[in-house]
Amino acid sequence: MVAPSPDPGRRWAPMVLLPVIALVAVVAAFVLHPQWVVEVSLGDFLLVTVFLGGGAAWMSGRAVAKVWSPFLLVLVYSVLVTCAVRFCHFALFHGTLLSLKYFLVELVILFSIASLGFRTVRKQQMTLRYGWLYESSGPLAWRPRQG
Repeated sequence: MVAPSPDPGRRWAPMVLLPVIALVAVVAAFVLHPQWVVEVSLGDFLLVTVFLGGGAAWMSGRAVAKVWSPFLLVLVYSVLVTCAVRFCHFALFHGTLLSLKYFLVELVILFSIASLGFRTVRKQQMTLRYGWLYESSGPLAWRPRQG
C-alpha cells in the first residue's frame, strides 16, 4: 500500500503556518520586552529591518520561486539579507555589528517574510501553469481541481 503524498498546497501547510507563527511570536516579544527585538530605536528597526530588509526578503523569496529553485535557497538568501540589515544597523545607527541575539531575531523576521513571498508566487505558478490540476484555495494555498 502506498502512503498518500502530503499536500503541499493546503492552507495550513508548514510553509504557511510556521512563518505566520514566527511573526506573531516576534510581535508578542516586542510587546512584552521591546529590547529583545529592537536594538537602537523603533524607527531604525521599522525602516531598516521591516521596510528595507523585509522588502528585499519578500523579493528574494519571490525570485527563488519564479525560477523554480528549491526552498532551501530562501534560507540562504535570507541569511545574506540579514547580514546586510545588520550592517546597516551598525553603519547608520551605531548598532552592534556582531550581535547573535539581534541577528537571529532579524533572521526569523526576514526568513518569514521571504517564505511568504515564495509561497505567493508558488501558488500562482501552481494554479496558472497547472490549471487543469489545481485551483486557488486562498491567497497562499491551492487544492486539487474538483470535477
